[in-house]
Amino acid sequence: MSVEELVRSVYSALAAGDAAALGELLAPGFEAEVAEGMPLGLGGHRSGSDAMIRETWWPIGRSFAMRVEPEEWIACEDGRLLVLGRYRGRARSTGQPVDAAFAHLWTARDGRLVGLRQLTDTALWAAALEEAAP
Repeated sequence: MSVEELVRSVYSALAAGDAAALGELLAPGFEAEVAEGMPLGLGGHRSGSDAMIRETWWPIGRSFAMRVEPEEWIACEDGRLLVLGRYRGRARSTGQPVDAAFAHLWTARDGRLVGLRQLTDTALWAAALEEAAP
């Protein structure tokens, strides 16, 4: 699979909550940098595919009803792909909306994804967890 096909498959697996598919798409040595300042302690470095799934993606799914909406796919050198788009959804605890831009820089090697750098407006995510003023 091309890096774009791998990334599209990750987005589909995340939407379906398919951990087995994610495990096949991500290399065991997967490394990620999640935007600092993500609420609930979700930002920072993750080492390993299991860490990314269990410590980032599943907690996001428990706290947010969120979808990834890619808008632009930019092929880079060395098996990398930049995806620009928006996260859209709601915080489960408050019902407050989230509409935040993102940049995902993915790296693939030997038919699997080995890295992700994720950037987004973390303040919008945090604000959605706050109750609306009466």
